[in-house]
Amino acid sequence: MSVKRSYSSARRDAQARETRRSILDAAGLLFIAHGYAATTLQAIADQAGVAVQTVYAAFGSKRELMRQLIEATIAGDDNPGPVTEQAEAKGVAAEPDVRRRAELDAALARAIVQRVGPIVRVAEEAAASDPELATMMEKIKAARRDEMLVSARQLAGPEGLRLDPDEAAATLYVLYSPHVADMLMRDHGWSPQRYQAWLARMLLETVLGTAPHDRA
Repeated sequence: MSVKRSYSSARRDAQARETRRSILDAAGLLFIAHGYAATTLQAIADQAGVAVQTVYAAFGSKRELMRQLIEATIAGDDNPGPVTEQAEAKGVAAEPDVRRRAELDAALARAIVQRVGPIVRVAEEAAASDPELATMMEKIKAARRDEMLVSARQLAGPEGLRLDPDEAAATLYVLYSPHVADMLMRDHGWSPQRYQAWLARMLLETVLGTAPHDRA
């Protein structure tokens, strides 16, 4: 009986994760297509193929759904945790070659900003007229700033940082920003590959203090 209960529980958990993922996917699609204010929880439920009560039970409110959507999109996972705890970030930290470490970190950052950029634009536009959503976005930004200290330590490697940790974290906060990516890829028309190469170079020159053609 204990084996059957364990199997049933695991199956329910998997179904709950699948439902949550469907709701997040539906919300992302509709928020980007129609905006935050114009998208109702009923529309999200219809898109996801679930009852609106299921959306309320899983997220509680549209604002909380947006928060979890941003976090899940940053992480690229439906059970998000800090990016610095994921395998890709740990792979960056483990890379012994400084140039390769910057390249890996730039590739990871590019993947994140390309995923989350459209959602962040929607959320920030809506936050301009929604004080509670604006407060939520400030909390997300504060958590991101805190995570930059961990990112700086992971990026440092055996060579260390050119800047003190706080300044390195602030620099990464700017370099990793979706707004910077937008200015280069949307406004200037850079390809994602060019943006990634630029970011790796900036990491080497400003945070790690290593010229692009130096060897570790």
